[in-house]
Amino acid sequence: MCGHESIGDLAMSSGAGAHHLSRDAPTVTVGMPVYNAERWIGAAIESVLGQSLHDFELIISDNASTDATLAICQRYARADARIRVVANAQNIGANRNYFAVMRAARGRYFKWASSNDLCAPTFLEKCVAALERQPSAVLAAPRTWLFEESTADARAYDRDFDLLQARPAARFITLQSAIGLNNAFNGVIRRDALARVSPVGIFTGADIVLMSELALLGEWLLLEDRLFYRRMSNSTASTLKSTQDAERHIAPIPLHWQRWRYQFALLRATRLVRFLSRDWFQAMNYALRSFVWARNSLAGEALRELRLHAW
Repeated sequence: MCGHESIGDLAMSSGAGAHHLSRDAPTVTVGMPVYNAERWIGAAIESVLGQSLHDFELIISDNASTDATLAICQRYARADARIRVVANAQNIGANRNYFAVMRAARGRYFKWASSNDLCAPTFLEKCVAALERQPSAVLAAPRTWLFEESTADARAYDRDFDLLQARPAARFITLQSAIGLNNAFNGVIRRDALARVSPVGIFTGADIVLMSELALLGEWLLLEDRLFYRRMSNSTASTLKSTQDAERHIAPIPLHWQRWRYQFALLRATRLVRFLSRDWFQAMNYALRSFVWARNSLAGEALRELRLHAW
């Protein structure tokens, strides 16, 4: 198992007032959307505070939690000025909350951080160094460990991948066929690239669309070190939730035309390559063909929606 760093240091938080937020923009903004995460939020925050790269800000957006999550976050913020806590007056749904922390970022680089997952201490340092070495890349992410309760029982995830092709369409198409768990979403991303992509949509698979747009903008780097610990349990992983629970996580309102929204968003992503170029034709061709490949699920969804709204 390569690159398995000890994460004993993750339990060490900074002392009160140990760090002060610079007036200058930090190197990295870490955005952490949270909701009813009192069981894991402390460890997630500490894994960020324990990073070897100290020049970051941590923006936590609490989505009107009904447990002690907000109080825990505020306690950490009082101890470390690099932390900013935003308390939403009402639950705006996970996807809007993910967009909210990105929109508030000041750093040159940005990283989303789940309130359930952990990062080894050199996560930020090594990802930033990789991006500094390769200006053509928009994202850097390490390999992943999966765990449920304890990182001591973590198992290696072997489907993480890079996107090093020179042509945008090749990266776009490779992503669609290679994606399993969207671990790269938790990598370090150039914020100027994120500013060019669509906001996180309110539909299932919106994170894949965002990553597809990033793939059109630049290369992805994969660090061989396993520095990301992703918690996979029924209560934390959307891939293990029921369809109904997963949709309630995305937004606290009924969601409709999910598959259609995804397909049209994938089609719209092709705007990021030069119109009528070879890459535009290839990406557009793939996006249109994906409608055909998804025709059965699209037809089924259309029938359900029409019945639902029938007089």
